[in-house]
Amino acid sequence: MYPKHKRSHNWKVLLIGGSSGVGKTLVARELANYLSLSLLLLDDVRLALQQATSKETHPELHVFLNYETEQWRNSESIYVDWMTVGQAMVNPLIAIIRHHISVPDAGAIIIEGDGILPIVSNQFSESKDICTVFIVEPNEKQLLHNLQFRGRGFNDGDKMAQEGFAHASWLYGQWLAQEADKLELPVINAQPQQTILERLLSIVCKQ
Repeated sequence: MYPKHKRSHNWKVLLIGGSSGVGKTLVARELANYLSLSLLLLDDVRLALQQATSKETHPELHVFLNYETEQWRNSESIYVDWMTVGQAMVNPLIAIIRHHISVPDAGAIIIEGDGILPIVSNQFSESKDICTVFIVEPNEKQLLHNLQFRGRGFNDGDKMAQEGFAHASWLYGQWLAQEADKLELPVINAQPQQTILERLLSIVCKQ
């Protein structure tokens, strides 16, 4: 690991995206600690928006709140609805980024979440104030293992629900990686976990 004084960056907002279970939150927290920056979880924003809206006015934000047991076993449905929620978060995320960039001396911030779509970065193509990286886990079995280890109620579901969710996460991750490639945004492999922070640093920071 390089000393902190040898790391520098010129962005004000770093986006770390990827599907559920790839280890985004863990590495984002490690990076925030390493660079002494604030970390915003996009899920916190989504939860706040859900409290300020209703399923009648903004069904795309509430789609997973209305899921029945059988739907959690349908990987295709979950995959499509992840994209739906991500699309619903595009404008709020853009507003957050634009405001943060416009505030003098606000300092840099890291934002992570599976609701970050590559298209968000396309709105700031002329700005060096934003940096975006996506993390992908190509091994579906590893994703299932990660989700089971993480918990958060995941293990309360039956085997079909767990495998369906993991497959949906794999599908969504592959789609995010493809969309990121189209926009020439960096995509890194979640494995090996031991080197992911250093690999992330090599992209987002100058030595």
